[in-house]
Amino acid sequence: MFHTLFLYIHVLSAVVSIGPLFALIPILKRMEKARESEMSGFVQSFQSAITVVKHAGHVLVISGVMLIVISGWTWTTSWVLLTNIVMVGSIVFLARAFKPTIQTFGTAQYNRHEFILKLRRKTWQYIGLLLIMLWLMVVKPSFW
Repeated sequence: MFHTLFLYIHVLSAVVSIGPLFALIPILKRMEKARESEMSGFVQSFQSAITVVKHAGHVLVISGVMLIVISGWTWTTSWVLLTNIVMVGSIVFLARAFKPTIQTFGTAQYNRHEFILKLRRKTWQYIGLLLIMLWLMVVKPSFW
């Protein structure tokens, strides 16, 4: 019963941690054509989506730990270990990817074209990292 509950929570938090990133793609497209006075709202929406992703990631990690503990998988199983390595990389990436760029908004360093380009590139890179983790968790490949 607990396994099913934690599995449901884990899958739901994976959806919530990946889904908002795809919503950012049309926001970034709208930023390209938005008036400067509208940019602030788009930047706030972007930040909100990243906050949702981050907090869903916390639930994802906790539920994942619980699943490993109660399921019988070991921490040295190849897909578990590789998922954790990619997860640590994604945490570091998330901490460095968006905040420095977003902090330039409204400053002398702000360049609209570069701003949008960086956010788009970082969004797709983060989606890629999360999809690698998703693949590892779903397929559970055995490398050793």
